[in-house]
Amino acid sequence: MDNREFRSIVDEYGDMVYRIALNQARSLTDAEDIVQTAFLKLYAKPPEDTSPERVKPWLIRVTVNECAGLWRTLWKRRVTLGEVTDATAPRTEPSAEASLFGDANHQRLYDALAALPEKCRIVVHLFYFEDYSTAQIAEILQIREPTVRTRLVRARKILKQQLKEAWEDE
Repeated sequence: MDNREFRSIVDEYGDMVYRIALNQARSLTDAEDIVQTAFLKLYAKPPEDTSPERVKPWLIRVTVNECAGLWRTLWKRRVTLGEVTDATAPRTEPSAEASLFGDANHQRLYDALAALPEKCRIVVHLFYFEDYSTAQIAEILQIREPTVRTRLVRARKILKQQLKEAWEDE
C-alpha cells in the first residue's frame, strides 16, 4: 500500500473509525488513541485486499478489538473511581455548553446510547449510524445473525425505557 492509497483510506474512513471508537470508549482521548492505533495497524500490515468493501469491515473489526483491548488494559490496572483524587480529576457538573451537542435532546440520546451494554452499543451503532444490515454486522463482528438481532431488540428496549424516563422527568 503506497502513501497516497493510505491517505485516501484515512480520509474516507477516519470519521467512521473515530465515531465507533468514541461510541465504544466513551472518552475523547481514548477514542483518538484507538483511531491512531487502528490506522497504524493498517499502515504496518494492511489486509491483502485493499478494496473499499474489504478495508471498511477490516477497520471496524480492528477498532472494536482495540476498544475491547482498552477495557482489558483498564481492568488489569484495577483503577477504581474511588482511587481518583480531586487533584487528578476535578469534579465539575457537565453543563449544556460543555456537552458534545448543542441540542439537549441529542445529548440525552448520546447519553442513553453510552449507557447501553458494550455488546449492544456496537450493534446499534453499526445498524443505525453506519447502515449495515444484520448479516453484515454478524460477519464483521464474527457472531451469528440471530445474535445481532437479539442485541438490537434488547438495545431498543433499554433505549425506549431510558428515553421514556428522560422525557417524563421534564
